[in-house]
Amino acid sequence: MIGLAGATFSFGDLTLEESAAVLRDLGFSRADVGAGWAGYHQVLPQRAAENPTGEAERVRRVMGEHGLEVSELFVMHFGKPVNHPDPQVRAWTRRMFAGIATFAHQAGFRSVMLIPGHVHVDEGQTPVQAFDLSVSELTAMVAVATQFGLQCNVEPCVGSIAQWPADAQRLLDAVPGLGLTLDYAHQVQLGLGPDAIEPLHPRARHVHAKQSAPGSFQARPDEGMIDFHRLVRRLRDDGYDGTICVEFVSSQAVLDAGWDVRRETARLKEILEDALTG
Repeated sequence: MIGLAGATFSFGDLTLEESAAVLRDLGFSRADVGAGWAGYHQVLPQRAAENPTGEAERVRRVMGEHGLEVSELFVMHFGKPVNHPDPQVRAWTRRMFAGIATFAHQAGFRSVMLIPGHVHVDEGQTPVQAFDLSVSELTAMVAVATQFGLQCNVEPCVGSIAQWPADAQRLLDAVPGLGLTLDYAHQVQLGLGPDAIEPLHPRARHVHAKQSAPGSFQARPDEGMIDFHRLVRRLRDDGYDGTICVEFVSSQAVLDAGWDVRRETARLKEILEDALTG
């Protein structure tokens, strides 16, 4: 059965406690937690990797106090993409991931999300080299995640080696056990419509929901081009029974445009609830 979650990293530079309170007040019972850059750091990756038990206890306590279940840990990367050309960087990333997986397991997360890497043109990396390194590193991370009962996912985001659906499919074929955290907004920015994105549904293990339109990564829920009723219907048709996480980002651009991200999150939650019950 498809469930809904809110993202702790949707509302700016809030602490875990503050963002959990926002999600509770918006009526969510499930949360994706940020552990990445900028405002995506309600969990600090270094701290979680070095003290997984202590950080897991903190997350369980805070989530329990606000009646929230954790869903996916949104990591992105640990400062450098997983396919960085420097082998020392990649070795450090593997060590960090092992610590993060320990933490995620103890905190009760279902999955951990990374970005799949990009071509480091300035480092002389070729597209083939970038892809091959992503395959080897993600293969190792899937093995670690599996040991902890976690799903390891990547987001086929704009600018990555997996931004196009065919490239995302190729990466998943090369890394058994790897899944997708699918966010239509990234493919909308490439000019793609639902017919081009929906073939990724069978590979999705988690879904992000934000409204989007060509030339505008984020749009208000009632103003963009994504038909969330169709999205939910087609996900069900394709056997998806995971979580859809409402994941607006309180970037400076939307704040300058006068957005109230809490209000827009509540509206998209309402749209998705209607789609799920329709």
